Amino acid sequence: MGPSLRLVGTPRGVGATALHPGNIRQGGGNAARLVAGISTEPAVAPGLGVDPRELEVARMNRRAASLDAADARWVLACRVAVSLEGGRAAILRPEARDRLLVQADRMGLRAFDANLIIAIVQDSARCGLEPLGLPTAERVPLVRPAHTARPADLPMLARLGIAMAVGATLAAVAIRWILA
Repeated sequence: MGPSLRLVGTPRGVGATALHPGNIRQGGGNAARLVAGISTEPAVAPGLGVDPRELEVARMNRRAASLDAADARWVLACRVAVSLEGGRAAILRPEARDRLLVQADRMGLRAFDANLIIAIVQDSARCGLEPLGLPTAERVPLVRPAHTARPADLPMLARLGIAMAVGATLAAVAIRWILA
């Protein structure tokens, strides 16, 4: 019997379906596309036990997670793809990685998130896929968005005035407590 596939989040042995390995490799049939997560039809392959509403929710999540071309995560992914060397080996030299991390920091991305984006692009290239193809475009939005600097609500002088007023109030309360 071939390998058993199951939906993420279901216990082992529940809803598992064995698919013929040749069917998956050839990309034939709705079942192979459904298990691979790329089915766009609302129809469900018989025997898989997948609710069509779950597919619709997954489809809406993918649409909601789409990136704008100016999104810092996608910009970094594009820069990583350009910096990769060695074709399918997807080599990123240390100096290129350091340069990309500095650029990511300037765009508001944390170092962890930037390294995650680098790994996503490298993984796609190493799997023989386009570095900026559909798998990358689906995984990059899962990374935390760039931190955008929010302008201060109050000017510095107003903050200083509030701090002085709070300090004077606390000092008056402390003096009254000591003298009482």
